[in-house]
Amino acid sequence: MVKHVMNVTQAGAAARRVMQRADELAQISETPGQLTRVYLSPEHLRANYLVAGWMEQIGMTTWQDAVGNICGRYEGAKEGAQAILLGSHLDTVRNAGRYDGMLGVLAALEVVSFLHQHEIQLEQAIEIVGFGDEEGTRFGITLLGSRGVTGTWPDNWLACEDAAGVSVAQALVNAGFDPSRISSAARSPEEFSAYLELHIEQGPVLEQKNLAIGVVTAINGARRLKCSFIGEAGHAGTVPMAIRKDALAAAAAWMTYVESTTRMYSPDIVATIGSLQCLPGAANVIPGEIQLTLDIRSPRDADLEALLENLLAEAHQIGAQRGVTFSAETYYSIPATPCDARLQQCLTSAVTAVQGRSLSLPSGAGHDAIAIAERWPVGMLFVRCGRGISHHPAESVMEADVGQAVQAFAQTVIALAAKNTLAEFNNAPENEALDLVAPCVAISAWAESLVAARPFQTVDALKQYATQLAQDWGRAELNQALTAHPRIGEKAQGEGKEAELSEGEQSAVDTQNRALTLALAQGNAKYEACFERVFLIRAKGRSGDEILAELHRRLNQTPAEEELEALEQLRQITLLRLEGVFAQ
Repeated sequence: MVKHVMNVTQAGAAARRVMQRADELAQISETPGQLTRVYLSPEHLRANYLVAGWMEQIGMTTWQDAVGNICGRYEGAKEGAQAILLGSHLDTVRNAGRYDGMLGVLAALEVVSFLHQHEIQLEQAIEIVGFGDEEGTRFGITLLGSRGVTGTWPDNWLACEDAAGVSVAQALVNAGFDPSRISSAARSPEEFSAYLELHIEQGPVLEQKNLAIGVVTAINGARRLKCSFIGEAGHAGTVPMAIRKDALAAAAAWMTYVESTTRMYSPDIVATIGSLQCLPGAANVIPGEIQLTLDIRSPRDADLEALLENLLAEAHQIGAQRGVTFSAETYYSIPATPCDARLQQCLTSAVTAVQGRSLSLPSGAGHDAIAIAERWPVGMLFVRCGRGISHHPAESVMEADVGQAVQAFAQTVIALAAKNTLAEFNNAPENEALDLVAPCVAISAWAESLVAARPFQTVDALKQYATQLAQDWGRAELNQALTAHPRIGEKAQGEGKEAELSEGEQSAVDTQNRALTLALAQGNAKYEACFERVFLIRAKGRSGDEILAELHRRLNQTPAEEELEALEQLRQITLLRLEGVFAQ
């Protein structure tokens, strides 16, 4: 249970500060009357200095790392504790809006301000980073700041030059940094348990749904292709329509197919023909060649690849029907970045508490979380922006929305940082570590193997190892586990943690429904007579009627088939319980 909750009045005051500070940051620009702040510029360093001052006012220790990120740490209850990292970027595109990136840094400051004001120190520390470059405006390289933190700066980046011929290496020197120390910005995996980023949506979905905030499921993967249709140019007045090899007509047919097919495929996949060149480009000449681009994005790589394969196959077919040759070359490819399921769950709970309901949506734009996800679990919270406008001076947010966003963000951070179960498990004496995981399943060897394999860098790594161990279970483990498992529809015996878990998992079974209870009891008796063990099923997420239907179905299986299914159900139950332990 989270004891410290930011109330509406406190969130409103925080939102006012965020809006005022966004205005202050917007004054730091290389272009009068516009907002442009690029990497390693004097304006970048001035923004860092201003943000560092705000950090220090709320009890944070601050430093500027070797790639120019501004960093701050609010210590946990124990010095040197693992931290949750919050952040976004402080650089901009040219002639930018004032909330893209900056809103995330300023909202993070309000979370720490709340803790500092109430003299709260949590089990985990809180760190905030204002990344120096996400947009890539100056050098054409994106995510410079976040890739400094992950330690994934390619060596050739230092030689990249801006429009004035200044290299990244020289710009670092000019700004007071040492290019030979870039690697010192990298943080080790065990330093952070998670990364959370609050960001404007940069799209219209939340506004269309009349919601202030939403939870990001994934950052879309993307493919960009250079495509061409090559036909045969000819005289517009003398070549009959029936024998033309019109490249533009073929391209037009494909473009309408791209639009209609993508619309039907999935609501969260988008495809765009962004540029088109018609050659030779004369009014009285049949187009002989079309050069165009295809940009396709999806939060799921498999769906993206399937749709892309469909679209390219259709392009070749259209070309063949019209005597035109189609070709395509991929020049940009980035995989989707899924947000961590546990962090999504925490954010969703907080958003629902603040807003009444939550919406999950993918991000069509790239973010620093792409780089950070290579090292740590990431979660993102979106804030509605006016008309979905971003990268433009008209970019806007409402103060009331910012208040709800800060409130939900604070609730999420505090819930996650209040207890670090993974760190507790990694550092606990063997018997205490066993007490944490043993209630997941009555198979002592499984729990002992998990404890022996410590430490785990992430919860996902622990879950993967637990899953691997469970794959080796057979009849002996199944029988051992069932000694502590109650019948479906019956109350678990005892008062231990496993009994509590079983009772919670069966909460959807209406024990007041006498007909259902009787049917389950009769089904259990038939099952035990047939298979000589109690019926085992993952009850969580299933109604009593659904469980009864599964019981009847499985009564028709052979003993070998049913043993395999019971083992799979046991694995699912165990891993759900393990997720519950480490979601605290």
